[in-house]
Amino acid sequence: MHPARRSRPALHVGLVLGVVTGTQLLQSLWCIRSWVPQASQRPPLRPRKALGTESVVRDVVNDEHWLSFSSSVDIEGASASEAYDIYAHLPNHPEWSSLLSEVEVHDNTQSSTWSLQALGFSFSWTADITRQVPSKLIAWESTSGMKNAGVAKFQELPPSAGTPACRVTVQMSLRTPSLLRRVFQSRRLSSMAESAIGKDLATFREVLLARKALASACAVVLDRPKVNSTYKDNLGRCELLVWQDGRLEFELNGLGTSDNTRKMLEDCSTAMKEFGDPVQCTALIDMRRGIGCSPLAVPSIVNFLQKDGGRILHTAVLGPRPLMALAQMISRLAKQSGVAFFFDRQEAERWCAEPVQQVR
Repeated sequence: MHPARRSRPALHVGLVLGVVTGTQLLQSLWCIRSWVPQASQRPPLRPRKALGTESVVRDVVNDEHWLSFSSSVDIEGASASEAYDIYAHLPNHPEWSSLLSEVEVHDNTQSSTWSLQALGFSFSWTADITRQVPSKLIAWESTSGMKNAGVAKFQELPPSAGTPACRVTVQMSLRTPSLLRRVFQSRRLSSMAESAIGKDLATFREVLLARKALASACAVVLDRPKVNSTYKDNLGRCELLVWQDGRLEFELNGLGTSDNTRKMLEDCSTAMKEFGDPVQCTALIDMRRGIGCSPLAVPSIVNFLQKDGGRILHTAVLGPRPLMALAQMISRLAKQSGVAFFFDRQEAERWCAEPVQQVR
């Protein structure tokens, strides 16, 4: 879950919404007016190129027909690439925007529909991504509805105490109706628009850092064994590790007695049931420090494989040749497939990690 959005002054939201709504309304009225024959009309303005290059950005910012504003935020704790990945996924935008209610990306295209809803007003427009440089820049321009264009830039900053940092800058422009051009050119109005974008960028920073924290927490959980148990007596010791991602690790030291083997496999079976059906397992059996297992332990091993072995895709066995021969006999008794034998643990781990279709 993401942190709750900061409260925003209603005045800023209301004024920015008024600018956007007024622009939309007057643009619509201007379209209606253009349908009526006129004695003389000014030639239509040439369509603007989308933002995305420095020269075009400068042209739009200096053009009296556009209301332009920008804001930026510095983010400590995330790289430019991480910020870009969250921002470039357009359906994320309502999470930090004070006005957007939904962004729908059209299938297999660079086009999207943006919906705005606040203070009783709602309307939508479509836009195309006009330029995209991964980890650095994303630019857009509207194709219907409210005329607007913009660019978001992502810049790496020097790390602080080994922590990544970046700066996100958003520049936007709205096409202003000629009837209210002087009003829209007010510096106060631009400042309020920039303040609103700045607050949205501050919320974007919170969303980004919250997502990173959640991902780190999940990584810690996945890196912690679900089961970490030791079963021992005077003759030997068995160790069991069950990881959150379905990896099973067994280690034998000395002799594997029937009692220790049975308890270990019962706990392993219980843990596998808690995974649920979608999780498939791999098993690594390390007997390099073992001397064998009791004949009375063999039925427990065969019963475990017949009951739960179908969920174990790969089984890698390490140990001296006599013990690997014993493991091969048990796997045949249980009709367990996907078993391979190794002398090197790293090679065994790599084999377990291979997709099923690549297994030799």
